Amino acid sequence: MEAKILHIVSFDVPYPPDYGGVMDVFYKIRALHEAGVRIKLHSFQYGRRAAAELEKYCSEIHYYPRKKIYTGIVSRVPYIVGSRINPELLERLASDGHPVLFEGLHTCAYLDHPILKSKLKAVRMHNVEWQYYRGLFDHSTETLKTIYYAVESKRLQRYESVLVHADHIFAISKTETEYLESRYPQTSLLFPFHGVSGESAGAGTGKFMLYHGNLSVPENEEAVNWLIQHLETDEDFPMIIAGKKPGQTLKNSINGKSGFRLIENPSAGEMENLIKEAQLHILPAFQSTGVKLKLLRSLFSGRFVLSNPMMLEGTGLEDLCLIFKRPSELNALIKEYQNALYSPDLFSRRAELLKNFDDRKGAEQIIRTLFP
Repeated sequence: MEAKILHIVSFDVPYPPDYGGVMDVFYKIRALHEAGVRIKLHSFQYGRRAAAELEKYCSEIHYYPRKKIYTGIVSRVPYIVGSRINPELLERLASDGHPVLFEGLHTCAYLDHPILKSKLKAVRMHNVEWQYYRGLFDHSTETLKTIYYAVESKRLQRYESVLVHADHIFAISKTETEYLESRYPQTSLLFPFHGVSGESAGAGTGKFMLYHGNLSVPENEEAVNWLIQHLETDEDFPMIIAGKKPGQTLKNSINGKSGFRLIENPSAGEMENLIKEAQLHILPAFQSTGVKLKLLRSLFSGRFVLSNPMMLEGTGLEDLCLIFKRPSELNALIKEYQNALYSPDLFSRRAELLKNFDDRKGAEQIIRTLFP
């Protein structure tokens, strides 16, 4: 049988899998490797080190520096794309006939290049990027970042048409599938890869609430500030905020609020334990792009998950969560479920409904599409 070999172009070094975007890339690589695909990984690098762990799953790994300053500041090409242009990448992609999976619009600088015209090319869309950047613009409070987000959103909206050159597009949520499919009919839904093996939370009750995420991302910072403002807490049943790179202002806000505790930059093992041990996962969101990995990880391994409609939009996971729209509803749910028993039977029923989010199924879908 002919070996299945796939080029994957990643926007960032996908290890450690400590934020949503690279989680999807890393666990996708692992699932494809386990399914027998040989992976040639091309990864842009900025602030994250080369990772020996990736050598377990990739037959080749090439790193490319991301440009810190993109000279085309008045260019129509978005910064997240232009800063990832590298001739060596193009040369390596063109050196054989194997298919290419571009991770995110970020990596699509060569999607329409004539030299790659005969190759089978797919794009994994992690967000509808121009909408995501519009959301960052809406929620940003820093003037320079606000200007950047506004300009980048407009550039991304124009640049998105490069997707007509993809043979296939993998969207990450139902809502984004509908949007992309209406413009690019070669789109299909591929749920995010999450790496959870199915281990459930312990039976019984937990002693705290949990919000987790990349705390340097504006939308997550906004969610934490909303919780600080509206959540009713006490020291006997605290709200733990766990995540990487919180800013000093956010740290001060968390540490200054009674009933809140900050766990800064937890290890992967520490985060897994927090997810399994929490009684309640409190997950508000104020931007409905993609499927939040924190939601999937909480549902696969945690007890009760409390979310607002924007967190759940396009996921199809509404029946698995306790939904709140207003702070009063959230605080009422907390009181109701603070001491509720989470049984193995509840997890078994939830696992049955999460079957479509199995990483192995996702790998099989990619293989069917890219190796017809």
